[in-house]
Amino acid sequence: MDLIVGNYHQDILCESFLDLATNRIRVRPLPNQGLSVNLVIECSSKERKLHPIGTIFKTENVKVCKKPTGRIYLYAKDKMIYKV
Repeated sequence: MDLIVGNYHQDILCESFLDLATNRIRVRPLPNQGLSVNLVIECSSKERKLHPIGTIFKTENVKVCKKPTGRIYLYAKDKMIYKV
């Protein structure tokens, strides 16, 4: 799956994990969806903290974005993720 800034991807399954570099709970895509598991999905911090690390979520609509420093990430529309 090509990651073109501004494009949207639908129905992504993802999981929460502890990012050791920042000591924060983050969300990344699950394998075998055509997206790198190294991408971070920006989403609701409330939902991330409400559930244990390793919780599986689904997001309906994510946009490919790029930080000014050059890092590509995914942004969940309205920051919404749903526990599966």
